[in-house]
Amino acid sequence: MSSNASITIFWDHRAEVRSSPPPLGSLYIDAAGTGDGTHVSMLFGHDMPLDEQVAIADRVLAGVQRWRDGIAETAERQRSAEDELAAARAEIARLKGEADEEADA
Repeated sequence: MSSNASITIFWDHRAEVRSSPPPLGSLYIDAAGTGDGTHVSMLFGHDMPLDEQVAIADRVLAGVQRWRDGIAETAERQRSAEDELAAARAEIARLKGEADEEADA
């Protein structure tokens, strides 16, 4: 069984992910966390062997981990750039203060 569908939902800080074990084996993603019915439900067919379910879950987990790691790396680079900018501004202020003191002397 397969189906083709595409849906775009923007993540919200209230996002929720729930799951249930076999025999249903579902993954429920409510990206907005509102419970208003806008969600993605993914289910395994009733005849899919458990080993195949585990293999699929492993691939999904690996993909989500790569996605999360990419976000974390970008956030770290942004924090580092912001920290470097703040340090440069502090150094400029310090040097300006020294220059002002020398001009007053």
